[in-house]
Amino acid sequence: MNDLIAAFIDSKALSLNSQKSYYYDLQQFSQTVGSRINKERLALYEQSLAPLAISAKKRKISAVNQFLYFLYLKQELDSFYRLQVKDRLPVKTAVHPLIDSAVFYQKSVNGCGQLIALLIIETGLLPSEIQMIKVTDVDLTFKVLRLTKAGFSRVIELPDRLLPYMSPFLSDDKTFLFEHRGSFYSRQWFFKQLKAYLAEIDQSDLTAQSLREQFILSQKTSGKTLAQVSRSLGLKSPLTLEKYYKD
Repeated sequence: MNDLIAAFIDSKALSLNSQKSYYYDLQQFSQTVGSRINKERLALYEQSLAPLAISAKKRKISAVNQFLYFLYLKQELDSFYRLQVKDRLPVKTAVHPLIDSAVFYQKSVNGCGQLIALLIIETGLLPSEIQMIKVTDVDLTFKVLRLTKAGFSRVIELPDRLLPYMSPFLSDDKTFLFEHRGSFYSRQWFFKQLKAYLAEIDQSDLTAQSLREQFILSQKTSGKTLAQVSRSLGLKSPLTLEKYYKD
C-alpha cells in the first residue's frame, strides 16, 4: 500500500505541505483498512472518523476518495468506492469561502472539465461564454483572450499558470476552443464535463456559479474595486456584485 500511496502523491502537483498532509491521511487510512479494500473495511474507516470535527472528516475523506479513484484507474480495485461525509456541515453562507486555487491545477484525467473550471476561476467567464471561445480569440504571445458579445469587446488577461492548460486545445485545424466536428459543444456538455471534473477532485459541492464567485473573491482580495471587477466580467451594472463587497 505504501508504494501505491507514494505513486498517487507523485501523480499530483502538490506543495510540500500538501504532500505531507495527503501522506499522513492516507497512512491512517491504510492502517485501518489493511491491504484489502472492501465495503466492510471502508465502513470501519468511516467509523474511525466519528470523533473528528466535520471539517477534518471532509479533508480526510476527500484525500481517500481521490486515492480510491486513482486505484480504480490503475485497476488495483475491481470496483469504484466512494466515501461520504454523513454529518451535515453548518448552513452555508450565500458566498462560498475563498478556496486555494492550487487544487484546480493538480493533474487530471479530465482535461476538458479542468480547463473549463480554470477558465471560470481565473477569468470569471460563464460557461455560455466559454462555449463560444474561438481559437483565434486566444493570443498566447500577449497572454490575452479577446471576446466580443453584442457588439461589446473585452480583452481578458490570462495568468501565466493557465497558459500550459490552454495550449493543447489550440490547434490551427479547429475553430472553437472546445469543439466537435467543427462546431461548439452544447451547454449541457459543458456542465457535464465540469460536474465530472469537480467530482474527480472531490469538490462536488461547487458549481459554475460558485467558481465564478471564486474569481470575484480573488479579485477583491487582490485589491480590485467593485467597478473594476464589474468591467472585467462585462456586466452592465455592478449592483449584482455589491454583496461581495459589503464587508
